[in-house]
Amino acid sequence: MVGNALWPKPEKTNNHHEKSSPKIKVRETKVSIIIGARNNAPFLSDAIKSALKQSVPCEVIYSDDCSFDESLKIANHFKNQGLIVVDSLYHRGVCDTRNEGVSKATGNYLLFLDGDDILPTDYVKKHLKAITPTTPFVYGDAKAFGDYSTLWEAPEWETGKLWLRNFVNTSALWNRQAFETAGRWRNKINTMWDWDLALRGSRLGTPARSKAILQYRQHASSWSANIQTKYKQRQEDLLPRMRRICSRLSVGSIVSGRLSKFFPQWMSSVSQAVKLIGSSEPVELVILDNSNDPNILSMIRSETHRYLNTFETIRIIPHSVSINYSTEKERRNQVAQFMAHACNRLRIEMKGDIHWLIEDDILVPVEAGVNLLEQLTAGWIPPNAVSGCYRNRHVETQFVGGHFDDYHIVNAFSEIGTETSTVDYCGTGCLMFWKDRTPRYWESHYRNVPAHDWEWCATLKQSDGKILMLPSVHCGHVRSPEDILY
Repeated sequence: MVGNALWPKPEKTNNHHEKSSPKIKVRETKVSIIIGARNNAPFLSDAIKSALKQSVPCEVIYSDDCSFDESLKIANHFKNQGLIVVDSLYHRGVCDTRNEGVSKATGNYLLFLDGDDILPTDYVKKHLKAITPTTPFVYGDAKAFGDYSTLWEAPEWETGKLWLRNFVNTSALWNRQAFETAGRWRNKINTMWDWDLALRGSRLGTPARSKAILQYRQHASSWSANIQTKYKQRQEDLLPRMRRICSRLSVGSIVSGRLSKFFPQWMSSVSQAVKLIGSSEPVELVILDNSNDPNILSMIRSETHRYLNTFETIRIIPHSVSINYSTEKERRNQVAQFMAHACNRLRIEMKGDIHWLIEDDILVPVEAGVNLLEQLTAGWIPPNAVSGCYRNRHVETQFVGGHFDDYHIVNAFSEIGTETSTVDYCGTGCLMFWKDRTPRYWESHYRNVPAHDWEWCATLKQSDGKILMLPSVHCGHVRSPEDILY
């Protein structure tokens, strides 16, 4: 048995009663190599030859971006070897040029090649060896040659952090369906197209690393060489911009029902903060309803329905967990256990790259999302998590956040000033973080103290993670709809 198909066993037949065997359709593996280029005449012949001479036969397409040198003439010389040539009467740019090549391709796997690079003979074969039907794309190393030589080693997917910076080169091997579903090539900031596509494609499954090594030509007229000096100083601007453009945000909350009359105001503040972000990617809202009250659940559904134009999806998930206690110690333990369990549930349900937890008694300012997201995506290595500031409603002189001392005792901030601070711990009242760069699980206790937030932050710190607290995101902590602590 293969999959869900039962292959018929061969039967003994005679000349008088010969049975015909059913025809079984086998899906063939076919790779289309798309060479998208503009004015690469000095190197184009080498690129085309390397594609045509793969040890695995491939369909090869040259998509020209209105070259005004000898590129088209060179490409046409290879038509008798099977090269498909696609020309253009106007300059489209690299993304549209590659996409036009895809429109002529018939392969169920796609591989892109720049007109000045070279594929080793076994390049496609090595990529195919690493791909499976559920792998969106396969990537590998790149070896520079020409003006200088070096080897860029790509990490294994499990250890690589693609949101930090790109390690997937142009000549990854793509499952065609994954490429189409991810949205094809697109041009958002006129560079970093490989990273943009890889980030979108990685949502569709687990990419894999192969042993294939691209030969990446370095020369004075190459795009990368020309922009290197131009954007080297702008890297700390370009990296955050691409992270913000590509990342998908999930907003999550646990609604207890204690402040049900405040929920409309809470929902309005969250919606305004999300709208101000102006995300180009869809934003989702996930609410765990722990009220155990049908009337409150009905109210939540009715109120959230008003904001369907803000969120692409709104999911309200009943999460009925009762807490029974007879002492204050039991109450604290059970609350911590409940919060850890609920945060784990949210982590599973929220599908975004960035998670934003907002507790149902926190009133976020309208600029909260913009400020948090800007800090979370900034720099060469962005922080793992960022938090807004709000006061402890039980101890008004303290903010929920601060440092652990040498004895692991918590020292909460009594003042927050105006500067962004690196902290050892924060609360989950207004917490935004990268899903793939933070602890996978929430535990309920920190050194036998019931505090799911302290434990999560401490685990993050042990792995050299970084948490920032932003005074610019000063939230209100609601004790009642009429009493909001700032």
